[in-house]
Amino acid sequence: MVLNVQKPSDPQGLIIEAWAQGFMVGSLVIMACITAANMRRKVLLHKLILVELIFGMFHGTFIFTDPPVYNWYLSVTAIFLNVSWSLHNVIAWIKNKPLLPRWASIFYITTVILVQPYWVLELAANFLYFSDTNNLFVYTRPYEALFRDPWWIFTALNLFWNIKTRYDFGVVELIRVSPRFGVLLGSMLVSICFIVVDILAVTHVVSGPGLPDGINPFWKIAFVFKCLTDTIILDDFKTALDRLKQYRLERMGSVLSDNIRGDFQHVDYTQRKKVDGSQEMRGIPAIQSRDWTKVTDFDNLDLETALRVDLREHAESSSPSGG
Repeated sequence: MVLNVQKPSDPQGLIIEAWAQGFMVGSLVIMACITAANMRRKVLLHKLILVELIFGMFHGTFIFTDPPVYNWYLSVTAIFLNVSWSLHNVIAWIKNKPLLPRWASIFYITTVILVQPYWVLELAANFLYFSDTNNLFVYTRPYEALFRDPWWIFTALNLFWNIKTRYDFGVVELIRVSPRFGVLLGSMLVSICFIVVDILAVTHVVSGPGLPDGINPFWKIAFVFKCLTDTIILDDFKTALDRLKQYRLERMGSVLSDNIRGDFQHVDYTQRKKVDGSQEMRGIPAIQSRDWTKVTDFDNLDLETALRVDLREHAESSSPSGG
């Protein structure tokens, strides 16, 4: 990276940068509209997500300017972008907080606050570099990912861990039950992959003649997918997982209830009468033996009660004496 960085002039570099900025702005606009349409009033998390998306848009428009406006406009819009990056970590903390012990939650947000002086230095270096004054940005830019992404990677890993251990969901099962969660997990993995590619590009491990000096498209793609994870599920992760767990239990109860009703229709009248009048089934809602083809009272049984009814029915039907 050298001083006197100008707007990309070679066709390949100009096309790559223009495409990347258009991709980022277009994606953020759509996500902002979806967020505004689904956000609830008086929920701080939803408002922060909307601000994050709006602030990220500005830095995708400097390709339309020409020097000398190009240089200072790029640096000014970088301020909003860096605020959006830090805000993303705060949003990730709020979403992740219910799944963390208190000490881990405090450590998480404290470290996010402690790295803010770096971003002040990065913004100053950005202004100096694109105004052809100082090349400090050459030395600060490779460390961006270190001060931006560890919290996000931890958030993704912690979510996968809690899904597997606390909620006993398999990844395939979770995706089958909730495609929205599948999109969330997929977006996390894609963003992390492009974070790695961005690091390799900035440190010149990978490079190409079409990549303009000082800017590349990889962090923009990673940023879009990180924002998508905030938008696809607006609430915190624990709330979303609790709802999904409750939905699964309700489906299990519904399926079990249907099976019980089907099994009882094949039990003869004497056995049904005994199940209905059994003294060992006290506490279970009464089942009218006069109309066993409907058995609508089973719709109101909880899962535990329904299991007890099912076991009692099979025990009595398999008894030699029928009792």
